[in-house]
Amino acid sequence: MTIADWLMTAFAIRRRRISAARYAAEARYMRAFPMDEIDVEMDMQILEHVLALLKGPHHYATGFERPHRGARGTAPQTPIIVALSNRVARLRAVGVGGNFPPSD
Repeated sequence: MTIADWLMTAFAIRRRRISAARYAAEARYMRAFPMDEIDVEMDMQILEHVLALLKGPHHYATGFERPHRGARGTAPQTPIIVALSNRVARLRAVGVGGNFPPSD
């Protein structure tokens, strides 16, 4: 599964009616994130979309959103957010996805 596949399915889960079953599905799906794909992903938009989904804040709580401070240490979102943030920083450092003028 790629990060793009994971994100499309996550959005499909979020479109479901708000319920305890949806929150449980979000929490289960959060644990299925393809961590090994982070270091090969080159699409900045996908990486930033996943970060936005995980960091929130949203109009209502989701199973994807990271927990409040003090409860983040054991949350499954924490290592994903750290790895995604590091990948975005590395890509920007080499000029991928930045606001750089095109080279001639």
